[in-house]
Amino acid sequence: MNTAPEEVGFVRELRSRCAAEGRIFWINDKQLAVFDPDMALHINAINFSDLTLPDKLADLVRGRTGKPISWKSVRTAWIEQLRRLSDSEGVGRIAARVSALIDEHLDRPVDLVWLAREICTRAFFPLVLADLPPADRARVLRDQTFKVDRLMIREAEAGPKTVWKTLRSYYIQASAGSAVRREIRGRARGRRPRQLDLTDPIVDMLPDLGIDRAVDAVTTILTAIAGPPAASTACLLYELTRQTDWADRLSNELDSIPLNEMYTAPMRVAPTAARFVKESLRMWSPPLFMTRPVRTEINLEQACLNGTHHYLVSPYLTHHDPHHWTDPDTFDPDRWLQDAGQNSHGGSRYVPFGWSPTACIGASVGTTLLMLLSHLMSTRYRIQLAEPESVRIVLDAVPLPVHFHGTITRR
Repeated sequence: MNTAPEEVGFVRELRSRCAAEGRIFWINDKQLAVFDPDMALHINAINFSDLTLPDKLADLVRGRTGKPISWKSVRTAWIEQLRRLSDSEGVGRIAARVSALIDEHLDRPVDLVWLAREICTRAFFPLVLADLPPADRARVLRDQTFKVDRLMIREAEAGPKTVWKTLRSYYIQASAGSAVRREIRGRARGRRPRQLDLTDPIVDMLPDLGIDRAVDAVTTILTAIAGPPAASTACLLYELTRQTDWADRLSNELDSIPLNEMYTAPMRVAPTAARFVKESLRMWSPPLFMTRPVRTEINLEQACLNGTHHYLVSPYLTHHDPHHWTDPDTFDPDRWLQDAGQNSHGGSRYVPFGWSPTACIGASVGTTLLMLLSHLMSTRYRIQLAEPESVRIVLDAVPLPVHFHGTITRR
């Protein structure tokens, strides 16, 4: 199997410029690359210190100022709800959904990247919108699939953009937005039952948020649970097929741990698998680059930015920086041993879920899914690749295995 990743042009260019020009440099007149992890954390903290949401549409139309609402209050409500959703019973339901999906595709050829996308959808969609009416569920899932494909399909494979494709994307997005709107209003007016999901706190906040901001909040998190987790899942499956020695180590550890013992604190219960998952996230952190609009003036010695600028941060370049990591391009889960002493794993240097204060709120449940999948693939299932010598990682918008096809069988 070819192990060297293939970098598309802009990834190769930015990595080369980072090595030649330092970790902070102007990409062009409007975009600043901030690939120093400490500076990325600092600028992100300044830029997002005020997370006040825009005024409601009704207030904008009437030319008045509404009650200020902080995005932090939405995030706080979601984090509290996620704690309820990811208790041992909730994790058990996630494991059951993942197992059922894999069982549906046993013993026949499958695109493993597609399967990774379906695993994340099956696992996470009910956490955001539980028990949608079937027609509305189909509308939202179609939009989610469209957005994941746009992120994960390489530009050369997607074909040229056309007016028809653009109009179709608008229609799919509008149809999904209407479905979310109906669900929020239905719950608020008592026509739809309240649910234990991430939409329900938004229903409680509806009087202050307004319906447009409420819909935006739910569709934003639907987008967040789609593409990047699917890419991380695909890359984990890739490493499980590539790292045969580590696959044996995981099997040796996890064979003695019943799956239900993974439902609470799986990183503590299975430390070898935990190191494997952490290293997979370090090696292949999606997305590779994140563009942030500048929301407030930033005046630092290394960066003076205003509202006309954007800045780029990169978990991938941070995780592959030889100043912070020993042999950063080598897959080595044992670097996470407490006594390894070879790396600086500070909060700004290991950022598979981004930098505070905009780090992904689903980091814990996302990591739990990868731990569950590691258990299932090490104890219950195995992957037989169709053409193992053809599989490789391509670094595009996200890191993604290509030619990653195979058959999943029972052990």
